[in-house]
Amino acid sequence: MRSLLQWARDWLAKKGVENPRLDAELLLAHALRCDRVRLYIDADKPLAAEELARFKPLIKRRGALEPVAYILGTKEFYGRPFAVAAGIFIPRPETELLVRMVTEHFARDAEARVLDLCAGSGAVGISIAAERPRARVDLVELSADAAAMARANAEKHAPGRVRVVTGDLYAVLPEKVRYDAIAANPPYVPTAEVGRLAPDVIQHEPHIALFAGEDGLAVIRRIVAGVGEWLAPGGLFVTEIDPSQGEAVAHLLRDAGLMQVRVERDLAGLDRHVAGRRA
Repeated sequence: MRSLLQWARDWLAKKGVENPRLDAELLLAHALRCDRVRLYIDADKPLAAEELARFKPLIKRRGALEPVAYILGTKEFYGRPFAVAAGIFIPRPETELLVRMVTEHFARDAEARVLDLCAGSGAVGISIAAERPRARVDLVELSADAAAMARANAEKHAPGRVRVVTGDLYAVLPEKVRYDAIAANPPYVPTAEVGRLAPDVIQHEPHIALFAGEDGLAVIRRIVAGVGEWLAPGGLFVTEIDPSQGEAVAHLLRDAGLMQVRVERDLAGLDRHVAGRRA
């Protein structure tokens, strides 16, 4: 097993994979139906023919730059496995801060109403619901396929407390609600900056979930424009951004009448989220 992992790491590195060691271990653990710790415990154990047969097509798919999350059919987020599939945006670790900012806004037993816009697989809104068991969360997602997967993820992690609506932002909400918090992880990459994204992202993930006009703010502007109509007094609004957009988005929130506007940095020290409260 040790030599196979070394070969897989080297082969993936030659194919331009960003994290060849981690990816090789994840795929081998999946093929062996075990966790990564077991790979080290049984490092000198040879693979059976059927195990090798399961592993080879997985590593080949990764060598073609298909994202690991699509190959495995799942992505861990906030300590929970979320189902994902081709054509659905893969949740990122830095987005976990978005969940923490919202959950820290409420006591654990608060009966809050939360709206998650551009929900994708539902990772943000469902994690909030799972962390705050008396909260009710509405998810809005433009893609019908992603919305269907969000419903499946909601049934697994927060059954009965998450409603998923398919459509464009606030326009598809079925009734007028003043939300105690609105969270958004919208597309925000400027179209001119396509070249800075990793090849596997460009080739496989949905561009509608990545790009938002020349400056990357086309969707965020629309979201902020509706905040005053949908956010309850004292409610929190927070959105993920491109690191270059902190000051611009902070101005948008202030112009929309939000107070206590702040820019939060991720673990890499980059501007990643902008938050504000309604007076």
